[in-house]
Amino acid sequence: MVMIAIYASLQTALLVLWCRQNSTKTAIAEPVLGLIESFALAALSFVEHRNSRKPSKLIGAFLVITIILDIALVRTIWIRSMHSIAAVFTASFVIKTILLVLEETPKTLLGEKEKIHETSSGVGHRTILETEDLQAIDSKFDTDHVSAPLEKQWERVTARDSGQPSLLKSTFLAYKRQFAAGIIPRLLHSGFSFAQPFLIRSVIVLVSKKEMSVQTSSGLIGATVLIYLGLAISGAWHKHMSYQLVTMYRGGLVSLIFKKTLKLKTASIKDSAPVTLMTADVETIVAAGASVHDTWANMLELPVGIYLLYRQVDQANNQVTTILSGIISPAMEPATVKWNEAVQKRVGETSSMLNQMKGIKMMGLTDFFLKMVQGLRVKELKVSAKFRWLLVYFNALAMVSAQLTPVVVIISAIYWTKADEGLSVAEAFTSLSLISVVTQPLVMILVSLMQIAGVVGGSGRIQAFLLLDEQVVAKETVDVDAVTIQNANFQAPDGKSLLTGINLHISPRTLSMLVGRVGCGKSSLLRAIIGELIPMEGKVKAEDSLAYCDQVPWLRNTTIRENVVGLSPTDDKWLSTVLHACALEEDLHQLPHGQETIVGSGGVALSGGQKQRVALARAVYSRKKLVILDDVFSSLDKTTADAVFHRLLGTDGLLRASTVVLVTSNVQYLPFADFVTVIEDGRITRNQVRYSQLEATETLNTIAPIENQQLVQKDIVIVSPKKEIDLARKTGDTDCYKIYVRSMGWKVVSIIFPLSVIGAVLEAMPREGSKDAHYAGGYIGLVFASMVLALLNIEAPLHFFTSTESGSILNRFSQDMTLIDMSLPLAFYLTLDLTLRCLVQVGVVASGASYFGAFLPISFLALYLIQKYYLRTSRQMRLLDLEAKTPLYTQFTEITAGLATIRSFGWTNGVLDESFRMLNTSQKPFYLMFCIQRWLELVLDLFVAGMAILLVTIALRIPGTTSEGAIGLAMVNLLGLNLTLTTVIDQWTTLETSLGAIARLKSFINNTPNENKLGETEVPDNWPGGSIVFDRVTASYSGKSSLILSILRLLELQSGSIRIDGKDLVSLPHQHIRSQITTIPQDPVNLSGTVRHNLDPEALIQADEILIEALKKTTLWATIDTRGGLDTDLSELGFSVGQRQLFCLARALLSHSKIVLLDEPTSSVDNATDKDVRRIIREVMEDRTVIEVTHRLDYVTDFDLAVVMKDGRVIETGDPKELLVQNSALKALRG
Repeated sequence: MVMIAIYASLQTALLVLWCRQNSTKTAIAEPVLGLIESFALAALSFVEHRNSRKPSKLIGAFLVITIILDIALVRTIWIRSMHSIAAVFTASFVIKTILLVLEETPKTLLGEKEKIHETSSGVGHRTILETEDLQAIDSKFDTDHVSAPLEKQWERVTARDSGQPSLLKSTFLAYKRQFAAGIIPRLLHSGFSFAQPFLIRSVIVLVSKKEMSVQTSSGLIGATVLIYLGLAISGAWHKHMSYQLVTMYRGGLVSLIFKKTLKLKTASIKDSAPVTLMTADVETIVAAGASVHDTWANMLELPVGIYLLYRQVDQANNQVTTILSGIISPAMEPATVKWNEAVQKRVGETSSMLNQMKGIKMMGLTDFFLKMVQGLRVKELKVSAKFRWLLVYFNALAMVSAQLTPVVVIISAIYWTKADEGLSVAEAFTSLSLISVVTQPLVMILVSLMQIAGVVGGSGRIQAFLLLDEQVVAKETVDVDAVTIQNANFQAPDGKSLLTGINLHISPRTLSMLVGRVGCGKSSLLRAIIGELIPMEGKVKAEDSLAYCDQVPWLRNTTIRENVVGLSPTDDKWLSTVLHACALEEDLHQLPHGQETIVGSGGVALSGGQKQRVALARAVYSRKKLVILDDVFSSLDKTTADAVFHRLLGTDGLLRASTVVLVTSNVQYLPFADFVTVIEDGRITRNQVRYSQLEATETLNTIAPIENQQLVQKDIVIVSPKKEIDLARKTGDTDCYKIYVRSMGWKVVSIIFPLSVIGAVLEAMPREGSKDAHYAGGYIGLVFASMVLALLNIEAPLHFFTSTESGSILNRFSQDMTLIDMSLPLAFYLTLDLTLRCLVQVGVVASGASYFGAFLPISFLALYLIQKYYLRTSRQMRLLDLEAKTPLYTQFTEITAGLATIRSFGWTNGVLDESFRMLNTSQKPFYLMFCIQRWLELVLDLFVAGMAILLVTIALRIPGTTSEGAIGLAMVNLLGLNLTLTTVIDQWTTLETSLGAIARLKSFINNTPNENKLGETEVPDNWPGGSIVFDRVTASYSGKSSLILSILRLLELQSGSIRIDGKDLVSLPHQHIRSQITTIPQDPVNLSGTVRHNLDPEALIQADEILIEALKKTTLWATIDTRGGLDTDLSELGFSVGQRQLFCLARALLSHSKIVLLDEPTSSVDNATDKDVRRIIREVMEDRTVIEVTHRLDYVTDFDLAVVMKDGRVIETGDPKELLVQNSALKALRG
């Protein structure tokens, strides 16, 4: 406030001095406005200081603009010898500058400690950066703030333009104020850019004179300061506004995708679709949004530049390439969309493969899946080829525009418009500088057309996603009953009837059990109760306070504790009670971190039974009034299942005060039910009857398996890797460069490097020949040579990566693949090419004045220190940006997998808030990376400004140090030097980040052990015959399934041996063993595609009758036949878990292997179906060696040998018929 008071006093003094000079009204008006300005500044500064931590944008913008304009005014007043006024005005100018510094100095809010560093000062770090180290950014980037206006505009546009709403229009309207904030600085930047050619002309004219006045030279030096500082400040200003805009864009779009995902029908979500929208489409829109102000400004600059050029060289203009670009740009959008769709397909299939990897290895399908995913990769590259070639054409047009336009204009001027009077040196270099000013927006317009095509395609895909049908609330609140369904019919998405004529009333605080054969509609009825299945007719009413536990447990990649508590209030005492009731206490004691153990993606770190009990514990912990349980005891051994059942649903069970609806296949629990409902073929045949009413019927023989079940839980080993400090993330890893260069081949590199050197030299030098028409032919030849060499350079890396074998990197993240496909080749080329071009440009600039070269060592040292300082932070920030996106991808995946559970618990808002917090975290490195780039651009612009000021000062103040041509050539090269320097360092950082994908691949290859070993022998074609011998085998883990894993060499032996037909398995190739043995894993493996493709992946069976016969034997053909037959997409059939197990059995029946391994093949089917399966095994596999791991002992007598295991040891073997009549362990298990 003191400075403002001084400023007001100086404005008052100026008013008095101007009045004493008898000045004009215009002259007096300036100090009057200045006095009013000081009072306005005082009021605004006081308000801003009290209500905002950050500097005032309005005050800062005003002071910057007026200070820049006052520079010329100060000089003018001093030249006019008005010393008193000049002195006071200069003092006023200095005070205004001090005011600007004070306004931009970090402030606090009434003494409160500063919390948000970004709003008041920059963020930097001297050590290894982690996400936690990043300070909070401006609150206006909070997801709540950016999502509300976009959602409001989208809803408004959707309601108004119901036929074809526009997401792009909604986005613009939502953030129009932020967009407007960048208009003024961008216009200022355009003005300063157009001032450069006139500055060059004036300097050349003055240098050509033998004598020059000090005032004139000082004026040009001052103009140089004004123009280049103005360029630096206005450039940083408008780009900062653009970066803030795209950060808001990103937050708004991702939040819309999150909200829509939580509202969609479960059947509407395609695998990985939301993740693909974020990784590909949102990033495409954001990348283009960073240059949003350049797009419209370039369209204004082009006609202005052409007009100014016209005034120099009359009609010698060239605009041909703009027409050519219009031919290509319409093709960019469909090419981009098709490529993104191919990426989405590959990512989805890769994700599915990784999730089923254990089953895939057991079944020996590793090679098949590798070929399938590799085929998708090849197809993706072929689809992307069109986009890549269009990209090459665009680059060609851009270079033709940049290289050909000077030729056409200068040659036309020499031989046409200026043929009579000749083209002077000043006119030539002024024209060349104007051409540079014109061609830059022309090139950027060509680039913008490509970006616009990508934005239209990306926004169209997001828009289509946002317009998908949402899940309609299918249930109403109950009046008396906990659940009421009246005359309801339900259909699948393809129109198939699922449930017909359903009438069901479930009283509060009762235990109701639903039973029936596999595929009869039990799970569908539960989904109808929770509101996920919409009735075509009738009504569904249910209690709002609801918990749901699916047959396939949904777990998040977090701790066991957080999975159980979920979004419910934390109650440690209640949590301990629930963990005990679900028999998890013993498991937690065995796990190294107890409740804090991370379960892994999809609960991969837990056994099947543990996953089921954790999901069950979540339902119990929530204390909901209505609890829906879908066959939650089928994965538990009898002892554990009995314990959990009685603790939860027994007489004093934790859930007896709630209404419980339980689908079960365990008939021994039916007596505990208050009511039992039987479902057959989508209809209720026995509706809420007592168990006693079922005992006298034959129903019990078909609805559930016989009791006496035993399942051994697998031991799980969880390794917590030690976190190491990775210095390479700050300093870089040179090995990655070596890997990349070697993969390209030294021959390719030896061609690219000299071409880049020659191209850079030709790019900078041809202008010198424009002085005389005598050199016009050579000028043309040099320019065309430069064009051809540059085209060869661009094509090489793009063509290289479209044909490079991706190998095992297919199993890496989609983000890494995007970097390797798109960012890495272009970044490698631009870094090499622009580095060489920058060196040549600096050399040409240095030649502009004799003594300027002495400052080159200092300049190169400054550039080295700048890039070192920048890269050490930016490299880390880019990696943090990638790492911060990972939780978002995981969140999308988990939401789509658990939509039914999330909505049934009423956790939609809570999950959305959690997602928004993750988005806020990812916004920090995303935005701060932009801030770092803005800092780099400003510093390099100031560096170039310093070079320009020094060059002009030496040229004008030290006679004889330069010539017209030398100073002209130097200043023309200065026009693009700042952009070249910025692009070099920025692309270098992109190159380092992209090489991080190769570093991760390198680490994966080096640190992942390979199961294949040297010295493994081949086996005869007729191997195996069926003989298996176990000799004192010891292996990790305990349990029956470990036996199967050992045979398949998924579990290596610690001692002993396993021999098949006399051959020790340790000497045989892993994949060959698995491919020659038929295995049915406990978790069914499903491929994408048709029923035919799933049954016979490698298309070895030609006759459909064989496939149909296998499906008939497993009772599945009737269902498949009515839905389209063998060519029906398997995913559209909506098979239950039990039906998927039967499908795997049908696949096994088609194999002719002499050894068959079955791991719980009928754990999820009813008793009648199990009986049919046993008959099939006896009839079809009677000539094979069959090893089955089972907890169902009703058909144990069908086997020739029974092996009883306990704690990883064989405690009993023998003929099961004989063991059952003895006092044996097998008899004890069967009961």
